[in-house]
Amino acid sequence: MKQTLKIIMLMLLVMKTFGQHKNQFKMEQNNSEDRTVKEQVAVIDKISIPKKAIAAYSEKSIFIRNTLRQQPGFVKYEIFQQTGDRGDLRVITVATWSDRQYMDNARLVIRAEMQKARINMPAFLEQNGITMERDIYQVVVE
Repeated sequence: MKQTLKIIMLMLLVMKTFGQHKNQFKMEQNNSEDRTVKEQVAVIDKISIPKKAIAAYSEKSIFIRNTLRQQPGFVKYEIFQQTGDRGDLRVITVATWSDRQYMDNARLVIRAEMQKARINMPAFLEQNGITMERDIYQVVVE
């Protein structure tokens, strides 16, 4: 009986150790160059907004977000913001699209919609001292 109990405990210990090594192996695989690039793309904007322009910018950004969300190929929209010491606002937006073609199509639609609404975004940004950096990234899935 004691012999059987020892064997069972030894087997459990071996199984537990094997499971830990298996998980370790999975973690090592995930940290390797096992990343795949999907077709999804993200438009990432880094925006600095002076305190006096926050309300006007917010109004325009709501219009843009609502238009983008209605476009084919839209995946998600994320907003990150931080208030500076002087009350200015730093915003990062991430609009994700299922592929580059959908993103390009949406860009044309948003331009047309902004023209209809008489929004000249480059002029608006300049007049209000708002700076924006935009880059396009491919989504990487681990």
